[in-house]
Amino acid sequence: MKLPKISLKIPKIKIYGIDVIKNFLFFTLFIILTLLVIAFIISPAIHKFKSSKALYYQKKYDFEVTTKIYKQKLTELKKLKNANRKILNAMKRKFDANNFKSFVSKYMSISSIKEVNSTVYQKDFLKTTYIMKAKIKSPKNFYDLIDSLKNYKAVLRIYFPIDFIKKEENIDLTLKLEHYMLNPKKAK
Repeated sequence: MKLPKISLKIPKIKIYGIDVIKNFLFFTLFIILTLLVIAFIISPAIHKFKSSKALYYQKKYDFEVTTKIYKQKLTELKKLKNANRKILNAMKRKFDANNFKSFVSKYMSISSIKEVNSTVYQKDFLKTTYIMKAKIKSPKNFYDLIDSLKNYKAVLRIYFPIDFIKKEENIDLTLKLEHYMLNPKKAK
């Protein structure tokens, strides 16, 4: 059995020598191919770009918030450092026995200062213990010294009990004195 031949004849319409129907079919094919390229190639790239753009703006917002918080904390830290500059500088200074003797000379006369030991205190500080022997004229001088220690350039602590022994006109004094400073290993 023979199949009939299907022949599709397209009418020819020409304007100025240009086949209008053929050109219309080519133009339609061009539009369809362009839409397919847009749908399968460009559309996923645009979708990926939009999601990347949204992620970028989210990260940018997070960065700006974090930067704002950092600047606030830095400002607070600078205020604290300025407010506590005296204490911070005192924590960095080493104990100088000769300097301390001259500081307390108006309250008492020191006969000896001996270093007993040096230990790490709460991981960040170095605590050095001294035993001091001195002579004072009255107990009031000792309490004046305790009040004036807040103005000394190092951080010192005096422990009670303190031995007061009366000898003639003076009082012999023995006390435990501790010096605190930043641990040099932690200060770096």
